[in-house]
Amino acid sequence: MSPAIAQPQIQLRRARPDDCVRVWEWNFAPDVRAVSRDARTVTFTEHARWYERRLARTAEPMWVVLDARVPVGIVRLDRIGGAGDVARISIALAARARGKGVGRRALAAACLAWNRPIVAEILATNTASRACFEACEFEAAYERGGVVTYHWSP
Repeated sequence: MSPAIAQPQIQLRRARPDDCVRVWEWNFAPDVRAVSRDARTVTFTEHARWYERRLARTAEPMWVVLDARVPVGIVRLDRIGGAGDVARISIALAARARGKGVGRRALAAACLAWNRPIVAEILATNTASRACFEACEFEAAYERGGVVTYHWSP
């Protein structure tokens, strides 16, 4: 069996208005919140307002992760300091997509597409996410308040 068949390509496509519900489900799943810097719960109404505003920021990509053409997660880049070239990355995957290399391949695709410096902030205790980012050549820069800040540059 060829590697392409064993591990289908991950694709990123721009998030659309009709992705709002699934993005809320991925981002606010209890197990995702448990390892997020911000563990608070957000109502769907709050999320929908934020999501509409976030989609309008077209210079800051927000992609749906597709695994064999099935939506399984979200990757978002938010510019730091407004119009700068450095962005903070965020990723959330459906439970069924975790532990299979999907996150690693999605992060690699996002880094390649952005092709500018990226920062990731990960809870020090979130060993799975830390290993994923490190596999994508993110380097730990410092730890403060239980959060490790990683940097990646093309």
